[in-house]
Order: sequence, then C-alpha cells, then structure tokens
Amino acid sequence: MNQDFQNFLKANEGRIHYQIRRLGISGQLYEEFYSEGILALWQAYQSFDKTKGKIGTYINYRIRFRLIDLIRKKTRHKENIEQLIKETKNFIDDGNKYGLSKYPLVNKTELPLSNEPFWEEVKKHLSKRQWKWVKYFIIAELTLQEIAEIENTSIDAVKSWGREARKKLRNQEVINKLVRLY
Repeated sequence: MNQDFQNFLKANEGRIHYQIRRLGISGQLYEEFYSEGILALWQAYQSFDKTKGKIGTYINYRIRFRLIDLIRKKTRHKENIEQLIKETKNFIDDGNKYGLSKYPLVNKTELPLSNEPFWEEVKKHLSKRQWKWVKYFIIAELTLQEIAEIENTSIDAVKSWGREARKKLRNQEVINKLVRLY
C-alpha cells in the first residue's frame, strides 16, 4: 500500500467509523462496511480534484454513498432470496393446503373420494362451480379463503357456490337418490 495513502487513511479513518455509526450499522456487518469505507476512501484519494472544493466534504460524500449503495445491494439481495423462497414453497406444495392440518394438497384436481358412486351422483346434480365448492369445502376441508385463492375468485363467489349447491342438494328427489347410494 502506498505510504501516502496509509497516512491519508490514518488521518481520515474516523470518517469511515462516523458514517458507519450514522447509518446504524453494527455487529457482524461492521467489518464488511468498514472495508467498503476504505475502498471509498481510496477512490476519493485517487479522484479528488483540489479545484472543486474541500477534500473533507468530498471524502464524506464518497464514503457515505458507497455505504448506502452497499445497504441497497444487501436489501435487494435479501428481498430476492425471500422471493425465491416464497416461489419455491409455492412450487413445492402448489400453494394449497388442507384446511386444519396445513399439509399440502397432493393434487387439487384429483382429490380421493371414499365413496365414488355417491360423489358421482352428487356431481351430476351440481354445476361445475358448485361441485368445486363441494370438492374443496366438504371433501378437502379447505376454508372459503383457500378455495377463493385456488380458484382465483372472491370469497363471496365461493359462498354463493355453496348456497346454490346446498339448495340443489336439499331437493327431495336428489336426497332419495343419494341415500340409496350411501
């Protein structure tokens, strides 16, 4: 290291510590930010033009904004990691969970039915959306909000599917057919 810069560093090292404390950086990150401050000080040492002002102001400016850039970089990196984790979790479990157990659904379109003929008869009497309500709410025990998220619709829409399904399933003819199959 250049002898002149070593003297320059010793004379201005306090500026690095001041800017680090001012930005609230402590603990494990302190040394990394201190190293970044030394680099900023080196750049200021190399590029300072005496005709443009005082060196102290220029050094403070270079150090502070170099440290702020590092904070922004670390924040972006942390946000990217969090987003990647979130996307990975959604990919692994398709973002869907069983209501109370919070275990991932194996396949939201092919839920296992214990009494196949019974559920097929129920399905015959319902519209596509009403069947979705029965499949998710009754069979899979999902909440209305979870169903709304899966189907990309509002909770009120899911509630209306349920109301209509219950109306249709209360019909006496339908009840008689279902009782025979069950």
